[in-house]
Amino acid sequence: MEKTIHIFTDGSAIRNPGPGGWAAVLIRGSKRWEMSGASPWTTISEMELLAAVEPLRSIPAGALVELRSDSELLIHGMRFRVFRWQRQGWRNSHGIELQHQQLWRELLRLNELLNIRWRWIRGHSGHPVQTRVDALAYRAARTQWCNLRMAA
Repeated sequence: MEKTIHIFTDGSAIRNPGPGGWAAVLIRGSKRWEMSGASPWTTISEMELLAAVEPLRSIPAGALVELRSDSELLIHGMRFRVFRWQRQGWRNSHGIELQHQQLWRELLRLNELLNIRWRWIRGHSGHPVQTRVDALAYRAARTQWCNLRMAA
């Protein structure tokens, strides 16, 4: 059985900001799990980050993980920028306070607990698992949107 846990993530928002959803597909060997969630008012950036946080929280410390996302914000943030942001007091290079600090802090904490390889995957490129996770995230966002419309 393969030891690496492969995670594919995606976030979605209808309007930005607006109702949003996130999703993840986790694969280890022949086993596969799907997760998703939603928020009635959010941004695509927040959903992309939450799509990584939620599945990583479910994995035991020390596990080998390969996380793939089409979010350049997430992947480049975790590979190249997060340590600089932390040193700069969670501010960007222009001195502006970083959005979604709690999610970035949680991703950094999880990154220290797990052995994560952060990989970018082109969105809408026909990869079957990425296509599935995109559909799950959109469905979660769409459900939130429909619920808000029905409540109005």
